[in-house]
Amino acid sequence: MPGEARASRIHLSAALAQRIVDELTPALQENLNLMDAEGFIIASGDVSRVGTLHPGAREAAAKNEVVSVYADSARSGERPGVNLPLEYRGKVIGVVGVTGKPAKVRSLAPVLVLTIALLFEREAELVGESRRDAADRDVLARLLFGSRPGDAVGMLGQRLPALEGPWLLAACMAGARGEGALDEGAAVRLRRTLGGAAVVGSLRGVLWVLVSDVRGEGGARAVAAVAAERIAALLPGVGVVHSGICRSAEELVREAGNLALLSARPELCGDAVMAASSLHLRLAAAQLPPGAAASLRSVLAEVTQAERETLAAYLASGVAAELSRSNYTHRNTVRRRLQSIAERTGFDLRVPEQAAVLALALAADEEYAQRTASLVHSAQISGGSRQ
Repeated sequence: MPGEARASRIHLSAALAQRIVDELTPALQENLNLMDAEGFIIASGDVSRVGTLHPGAREAAAKNEVVSVYADSARSGERPGVNLPLEYRGKVIGVVGVTGKPAKVRSLAPVLVLTIALLFEREAELVGESRRDAADRDVLARLLFGSRPGDAVGMLGQRLPALEGPWLLAACMAGARGEGALDEGAAVRLRRTLGGAAVVGSLRGVLWVLVSDVRGEGGARAVAAVAAERIAALLPGVGVVHSGICRSAEELVREAGNLALLSARPELCGDAVMAASSLHLRLAAAQLPPGAAASLRSVLAEVTQAERETLAAYLASGVAAELSRSNYTHRNTVRRRLQSIAERTGFDLRVPEQAAVLALALAADEEYAQRTASLVHSAQISGGSRQ
């Protein structure tokens, strides 16, 4: 199989073999050789022997058994020692040879074989991880920032196994205090835990996770929340903004576009786990023309700060009584404030269309306040650097 062929090439790399020999030789009193399955020395503590044929090693590989070489019977290219087959996934890929009197080095050779096998296995894991990381980032870059995001969905279908829907996409960002666990090993940890059903990659300072075949009990929102919480549990202190459950390629592409926009605004996301849909109003407000945004903000010009807080809480629940039950404030105070908002703005929260205008106006006002604060902060930093 192609995968096996690639693995064999990795494990028979002369550069890797020599690196392992160089790493182990200082701890040995004897010379160490690594031979390929044909018996040719590809790495050795004695560089003059590299490239030469070792008959005993060829025999050890062919028979898959230990071959000892004694001084009185050594053939051309051989020196006294012990040669043991090196196996990887049930296949002999080379031979480990230790120079010295067989009786002396026979007990050492098996330990070296085991050590070298483990080093090879680790190298294969690193190469495989590097290859998968590149493939994952390619898919995510096409989906999130490419001109033809639909191509990424096709690439998911070509994987083995195919990563089919329904999907969930999540953007993982360091928390507001920058204390999130988005270190270099975060992607590796996620891949190993989520397995082959996930695509994980870091792009533009955000760790992206695309999970396939997302199913569970309850409605789509509940299933999406559970999947996102599972991701967040692996990344303590990291904010996770997630899509809904995407049952078609079109849904996935659309949700990816929204998350790509949100990823540029980590201050909106904080340290919590939240659905991207909960930030749609802020996204809409952020993309309004300046004139339209100013017109919407003027709707709330006469609304007090306490009334704005009541407005935000009411829009989140839609029930005035809910605010008092949650100890927000007394129900009579809530009613008075809602009535005052209607009088000051001319918009009645009991009318859905008018409530939507107030919701967008509030989002535009929050967006303006945040941008203003950021500009002031940047100016203070710039001014301080010139002093």
